[in-house]
Amino acid sequence: MESHSSSSESESANGAGDHYQVIARRYRPRRFEEVVGQESVAEVLRQAILQKRLAHAYLFCGPRGVGKTSMARIFARTLQCPKSKDAVPCDQCATCQQIFRGEDSDVTEMDGASHRGIDDIRSLIEHVQYAPTQGPYRIFIIDEVHMLTREAFNSLLKTLEEPPSHVKFIFATTEPERIIPTVLSRCQRCDFSSISRDDIVHRLEQICQQEGAEPRDGLLASIASLAAGGMRDAQSLLDQVLAFAGDQPGPEDLDRITGRVSSEQLSQLLAAIDGGDLALVVERLTPIFEGGTEASVLTEQLAEELRSRLHRGVSDGWQESDVEANLLGQEILQETRQKLRRQDRGDLLLEIALMRMSTLRSLVPITELTRRDSSVTAVPRIAAVPQVAAAAVPPPASASQQSSEMAVDSKKSESASGGAKAAREALRKPASRSEGTPPVVESTGAAPSPASAASAEEQLLECLKQVDRMLPRKLKIDGKLVHVDDQWQLRAASHLGEILESAEIQQAIREWEKSHGSLQIQIDEEIQGKSQSSGGSTEDSQRPEIISQAEEIFSSEARNRGPVHDEDRIQG
Repeated sequence: MESHSSSSESESANGAGDHYQVIARRYRPRRFEEVVGQESVAEVLRQAILQKRLAHAYLFCGPRGVGKTSMARIFARTLQCPKSKDAVPCDQCATCQQIFRGEDSDVTEMDGASHRGIDDIRSLIEHVQYAPTQGPYRIFIIDEVHMLTREAFNSLLKTLEEPPSHVKFIFATTEPERIIPTVLSRCQRCDFSSISRDDIVHRLEQICQQEGAEPRDGLLASIASLAAGGMRDAQSLLDQVLAFAGDQPGPEDLDRITGRVSSEQLSQLLAAIDGGDLALVVERLTPIFEGGTEASVLTEQLAEELRSRLHRGVSDGWQESDVEANLLGQEILQETRQKLRRQDRGDLLLEIALMRMSTLRSLVPITELTRRDSSVTAVPRIAAVPQVAAAAVPPPASASQQSSEMAVDSKKSESASGGAKAAREALRKPASRSEGTPPVVESTGAAPSPASAASAEEQLLECLKQVDRMLPRKLKIDGKLVHVDDQWQLRAASHLGEILESAEIQQAIREWEKSHGSLQIQIDEEIQGKSQSSGGSTEDSQRPEIISQAEEIFSSEARNRGPVHDEDRIQG
């Protein structure tokens, strides 16, 4: 990773005394193999030079601090160096030194954030036509190219597509999605990845050796974790720690300069959260905020620690409740992280979030609720009542509404009142054969349990619904699911049996049979005769008795109420 040129420059910079150069600049890579973590991109560029298959424009994409600009300079030096061999610049000639310092007239570096207008691009286009003065190419490096305006991009299109043979463009960006597609299609794209923690730690160890520093255990790993894949960020943090703590810094020095809490304080706070002791959570959290720790920094630490605990817990065989509590806690922290960007009192926001996390283990798990639901009587679904009856039957009322309705009903006639009360009582109970409920499962022989039979029935209707949305409704009217001698039978009318013979429906039934066993379809003459004997429509013949009773009751109430005068309408 290291090179003789980097170390020699470091020694000269340190010996200058009054001129200090930061580590990120002093140890900037000078050759392709020195760019840490970007070996694939370096090999692509080296092979393009060796095989003389150079594109006229390159686009370097990736996160900040991973080597995009350094790679662009190395690429330019390799193209321009008169003594380069096997795509390796000599690093000693005047051309290499000038390009590294940004002083070469044939290599122009431009910041897209500060030169983003159309006039800046027009000025660049004017220089494109001039021949190089020293090397074989004129190279234009534009950093943060996504900051250019749309007009600037459009003015660059023609030159970018057909530049002179001596011109090469190198664009660098952290947001390639903001570049217009017409520019992307004219460039060869090279994607830079985040640098692994091990590679960052290894490079920092090399720098510490050259700097004469002896960091204590855990410091470089913590720096690599905070850098989040960026080498420049890691080198800047190391530079700051060395300036703060001298030649033997430790993890606690990094916590002090970044405002992070110690691992001991973090463990105590998480222990209070896991114990569900709200008072102890506040007691642990108060000195942390009083010490100057920002809510955003503490949120990041908590999220990172919960993630590490989840990885260890899954491998150690955590219970479902522990995993669920950890995942919910991470969701709460992610939500808090978003809110912190818009709130001034981050300490209050994080305090509330940690209290919510403290109550997670006391909540009833979803699996427990599912077990309880099996013993609770389901409320009839009024929404499944036919459309004709929906206008006549009111939705379920609250307790106060029910008491007021009963008081009003007492003033009605005795027959209407008694009938309305009976209808309401029936509405509160599950209908025996309403359209909103699944068909009755009759069973003979070795019958399954009611819960398993209902589950099998619902899953069959769901499978058939995937093929034909109206098929479950037809099955409720002209079909019956029974269990005979350890085998399921679907008794259906003849016209329904013809429908069930289609290939798609048979495939859906086979999927159902994988979980519940074989299913035999039989034509039932009794069901067929019942369906054809009704004078009206099939839907009307199967209407629940409760619907007819409700229509009769409410019609009687309307007749007893008598005509409504205009004054009553206005007052109502």
